[in-house]
Parts: sequence; structure tokens; C-alpha cells
Amino acid sequence: MSSADVLAVLGGEESKSETAGSMVEKTTAYELLRVEASLWPQIRELIEGNIRNAPSERQKAVGPSELGTDCIHCLAAKLAGWPRKRGTAWLPFIGTCVHEHFERMFAGLNPQGFDPDVKHRPYETEMRVTVGELHGLAGGYPVKGSIDLYDRASASTVDWKIVGATTLKGVKAHGPSQTYMVRASLYGIGLMNAGEKVERNCIFFLPRNGISLNDALPVELRFSDKPGLWALARAQMLVTFMDLIEQQDGPDVRDAWIHLLPVSATHCFDCGSWPDDSSNGIPELAQQPATKVPEQWKRLISLLEPTMREVTDMR
Repeated sequence: MSSADVLAVLGGEESKSETAGSMVEKTTAYELLRVEASLWPQIRELIEGNIRNAPSERQKAVGPSELGTDCIHCLAAKLAGWPRKRGTAWLPFIGTCVHEHFERMFAGLNPQGFDPDVKHRPYETEMRVTVGELHGLAGGYPVKGSIDLYDRASASTVDWKIVGATTLKGVKAHGPSQTYMVRASLYGIGLMNAGEKVERNCIFFLPRNGISLNDALPVELRFSDKPGLWALARAQMLVTFMDLIEQQDGPDVRDAWIHLLPVSATHCFDCGSWPDDSSNGIPELAQQPATKVPEQWKRLISLLEPTMREVTDMR
């Protein structure tokens, strides 16, 4: 064997030894350095506490986001002021972070300096508007909401939706849900109430799990007040029915009547968060209220429409 062969063998053995040593080091370093995750519970509680105390989580009045739901049970429970029990909303919090960044970004694109007429600004972020009013025997209150972005040049509302792949697929196949359509319409109504011009409603579905905006799905709609007015009228009907039942038979019968209302035929994030949802939103297994509901009140349920009727004119 030549000296070159000997050196090659020695070099190969040395390389194998280094590789083996490296593997041992990579395997054992984590095990040697790992300690019990004692800090995480404290950090998690701080994060979740901050999310729970956000204004959107503490909001009790019904807003544009709830009025378009096809879950009449949850809409009635919200209007009746039922207490809710929910876990920390992590996915919506991700969307909130994106909204906050866009709010700062578009506000910074406006000309800076003193502006006596704010209507000269091209962008309005988180613009508060009043979309309508609900009235009951105990009083009434305005229904308010915040528009993510108002583009004054095109007279357009913009709603950012940070969504997963399932929602993106559903919107591509069937278009935006009734909840999104009603919310956009209500924002346009709110702009008209504020004396602003509105021609278009934009719903921009941004991919929560995508690596770029190539997967974004922009939906732009000609403004129509019909979806929003339908939702406001339905909510007012619910309030009137519940007031009537409570005045004649008391709050227990009213609550038992709410329990009988239909839930969403598709999916509702609020189901399972109410006192009568003892089986996590499965109506067949939920505990039945002890209070009986008179037939005259049951007949009112058929008058409440979960979804808008098909219309031929949306002007």
C-alpha cells in the first residue's frame, strides 16, 4: 500500500469520527440544556389576559359583524345580553395584529400636518360609523362599527379578513358568506349616515397560512343597502318578539324560547358559548330548559329568516 493510500484511509476514518462526534453533540446538546418549561405558563397567561381584555372581546352591544349571521339562536342570545364563556380567541388575535399594522400604515400615507377638513384625507382607518338603531321596551341603542379602511378617492370600504385555506376555498367556490355581505353593506350605510360617498364594498381575504399575497382573494362589490337593511329589520323583529314574550310571560319563558331558535346550518363560531349550550353547541344533546314555551310564541319562530331571500334587484 502506498503512502497516498494510507493517508486516504486515515483521512476517511478521521472524517467518520468527526461526523459521529458531531451527531452525538447535536443529539445530546438539546437534552443536556433542556429544562422544565416553567416560564411559559406565566407568559401564556399574560398573552391570553391581554387578548381577553381587548375592546373587541369586551364588547357587549351587537355590531355589524353579528347582524348578518345565519344562526338565529346566537343572534337572539347576543341581543338578550346572555353571558358568554369562550376560550381565548387566538386566531382572531392574529387578524387583530394585521389590522393594527395596516391602520398605522395607511394613516401614515395621508399627508401629514394640520388639516382643518379631515375629508381631504385619502384614507380613513378604523372609521367609526353608526349603521342604524335597535329599539326595545327598555330603551334603544345605536348600532356602531369600525370600517377597517375607507378609500375616499374610490368611495370604497375595505374589510381585511385574515383567513385559513378552508375559508379561501369556500369563498372561491361560493362567494362571501352572508355575514361578510351584510357587514360590508352596513358599513356603506354607516358611511352614508356620516355624509360620505360610497360606491364599492371591498372584502380582501388575506391568507393566514400563505407565504405570499399570491393566495389572496380580493372581492369587490357594488354597494347595496339591501343586505344591511334586511339584517337590521330582522334584528329589530327579534328584539320586539323577545320583549313581547318577556312582558307577558317573564324572562324565563323568553330564554326558553331563545333555546328553541334554529342554529346555523353551516358553521357558527359562537355556538357552544352560551348558557344553554351544555353540550358544546350540539342542540340534540343540550340540556332542555325546564320552562315550557306556549305555542303562540313557538309560531313566531317561522317568521325569522336565517338567510336573505333571493333578490333580482340589489340597487
